[in-house]
Amino acid sequence: MLFIFSKFKGSHWINYSADKRLKILQALENKMAKKVHREPLPVVVHPDINWNCFGMFQVQYGKKVLLINENLLHRHELRFHALETIIHEGRHAYQYMVINGKISPLNFKAKAWKKNYSGYFSSANDSTIYSYQPVERDAQKFTIKMLKKLAYKYRYDEDFAYTLKANIDRYNQAELDARKEYGLFYKHKINKKIENKKDQWWH
Repeated sequence: MLFIFSKFKGSHWINYSADKRLKILQALENKMAKKVHREPLPVVVHPDINWNCFGMFQVQYGKKVLLINENLLHRHELRFHALETIIHEGRHAYQYMVINGKISPLNFKAKAWKKNYSGYFSSANDSTIYSYQPVERDAQKFTIKMLKKLAYKYRYDEDFAYTLKANIDRYNQAELDARKEYGLFYKHKINKKIENKKDQWWH
């Protein structure tokens, strides 16, 4: 699908059906996957209409899927949250690919991801650690970087400006919350908690 990012502009998106919007999100996932040489994941609407997340990368019985909230397809003002959700969850799929391959002893980022994968904190476990753990920080940072690259394209769009600001605010707030809850040595304390958690649960 050519010019995929132009389709998120309000004057275009408003004319698309929910099915068409889902196809656009799938095309975006395909594009992002190709860029980092990973297999594209099927983008699937979460069956629970009351689900309170925008999206989730999930692996069950070896099958990988990118789940999205149905509201992303129906609420026009959430179109850039749909875009950032595909980018963010696709980054988790990239992390998963990296840690299941051969990791160089000098690839400290990948080693941190692998350790985090085996001691992952969901937001239900601990919302502060959830937002500050390595795999989430990396996905947040990557998403912000991608959105900033698109900022000129959407420079007149208030919904985009709101979405970018929301991502940056969330990223900054995660560090403030971690520092407030765990004190001066918050990074060390959070890493220690991740090391001690071995439940092999992934979100």
